[in-house]
Amino acid sequence: MLKKSNILFLVTLMILMSISCGSVVKKDKSSSIDSQKEIKATEKVDWKEFYNNAQVAIKEREYKIEELRKEISINRKKEQHKLNTSLDSLEHKKDSLKARLANFNTKIKATLESINESDKVLKTAFENAFVKDMNELLTGLRDFWKIKK
Repeated sequence: MLKKSNILFLVTLMILMSISCGSVVKKDKSSSIDSQKEIKATEKVDWKEFYNNAQVAIKEREYKIEELRKEISINRKKEQHKLNTSLDSLEHKKDSLKARLANFNTKIKATLESINESDKVLKTAFENAFVKDMNELLTGLRDFWKIKK
């Protein structure tokens, strides 16, 4: 009799443990799914914010280039060709940055739903390189008249 009760007790204990372990696993899965959704939402918001800020910065650079072109055509008739060549190189850099942003935006939008650690690293590396290049362009635009004087 004692053996039957021990076996019955062990079977009951094992059933209870398997039920409780199963609910812990389900909770872990649901919490990991929730955290993944939060990470994806955060990444989406971060990218949209970066993209919008980059678009604004590009528009500002375009406006500055147009201002410089007008100033060259009005005030600097003698040096116009040389200045336009320098300004063309700055505008080419701006166009290159704009194209890189558009290409990466297309790529990131396609992978935002299934973003992983390597995608985050690539996105961060792109953002850092893009900001660095935009700052170089801005410096070039600021120094445009200093170099030419």
